[in-house]
Parts: sequence; structure tokens; C-alpha cells
Amino acid sequence: MILALGIALRNGSPIAAGTSLWAAIIGTGFISGAQFNPAITTASLLVTVYKQHLTKEEVLEQFVYFFCHFAGATAGGLLAWAIKGDTFIIIPLAEAGHAYLAETVATTSLILVALIGGELRDSNFIGTLAVAITLYAGVFTTGPYSGGCLNPAIGLAMGWTDAMNYGYFRTHHLYIYIIGPLTASGVAAGLYLIIHPELEFVYNLKDKANAQEEQDATLLSSF
Repeated sequence: MILALGIALRNGSPIAAGTSLWAAIIGTGFISGAQFNPAITTASLLVTVYKQHLTKEEVLEQFVYFFCHFAGATAGGLLAWAIKGDTFIIIPLAEAGHAYLAETVATTSLILVALIGGELRDSNFIGTLAVAITLYAGVFTTGPYSGGCLNPAIGLAMGWTDAMNYGYFRTHHLYIYIIGPLTASGVAAGLYLIIHPELEFVYNLKDKANAQEEQDATLLSSF
């Protein structure tokens, strides 16, 4: 995704972000669970901790996710630099407080849709498309204020690569792209814990209805 952003234009492209994320989910989601954002991984970890289901293996898995997030983002940033011949930086166009709020709100929506979308049983297509559209909408709406990063790995990776090219004078705002999404992780995890029982209730009703239909069909076939 950072490769697409780095090549598309300097300040982030909603279309590049949304379509590259969807492609990544479709292409690798069945292997990794489609976690490409440390903010989403953090929210998932908070939910697991709250439910008291956290094991040593899951802790190790989460650290592997975090490492892959930042390693992959850095590699993508360097590759975009090599292809384009220049680094890029996402710059907030509003005051720090407004940019932080924009990043927090948009990333909260993205995380919540990703967590709920991962629970959908009826169609993986709908869930993955919803995540991609949410990212597109988030980058599109917050771009004029925060620059539309919504991902701490991208924020740090573009800062590192740009600092190697131009020095650190353009990276003083990167904390917004770390604190904002990580704040969103906590908010989204709380919202998910409120919403998820309702989703489970709906699926339990469907399971009972399906079981009843199978039982009725069995009874009818016995006559």
C-alpha cells in the first residue's frame, strides 16, 4: 500500500490506498488474516486481552505482525523511492489538534469495519470491499486536514525514507500518525465489544433457523 501511495503522489491518494489494500487482502488475507495496519493489530490484541483469551503463542504472533508491518512498510517506501526517484511525505494541512482528531476518527472507522468485517460469514467479498471503501473514504475525507495516513507503519516508514533523502526537518509531525491511530485502536476495540454481541445474536438466530429447517427436511423425507 505504501508503494502505491509513494508512486501515486506525495500526499496520499484515496484510490491508491483503497485499491491496493483490497488487492492485498484478497491476495494474502487467507494466509496472514489480512492485518496490514498496526492500529488494527493493536485493537485486535486489546479485544483478546479483554476476553482473557490471550496465550503466549498469540502474543508472539502479534509481535510478528508488528515486525512485518514496519518491515514491509519500510521496504515499500524504499521501493517507491527507487521507482519514482524521490521520497514522499504526508503532511497535515490543519493544526495538530485538528489533524490528530481527523486521524483518530477515520482510523476508528477503519478498525471497526475491519474487525466486524472479519466476523461476517455470508460473504468475504462484502467484508473485504467494506474495509477498502472505508479506507478510501477515510483518506478522501481527512486528506485536506491530516493528510490521510491512518496507519502508523506508513507514517513511520515514509518518515524514515524521507529523512534519509532530505533530513529530519520534514518529519516533526509524524507523531500525529502514530498517536492518532493508536488512540483509535482503543476506541474501536471498545465499540467492537459493544457491537459484537449483537452480531453473534443474529448469527445464533440464523443457526437455529437453519438447524430447524434441516430437522424439518429430515422429518419430511422420512415419510
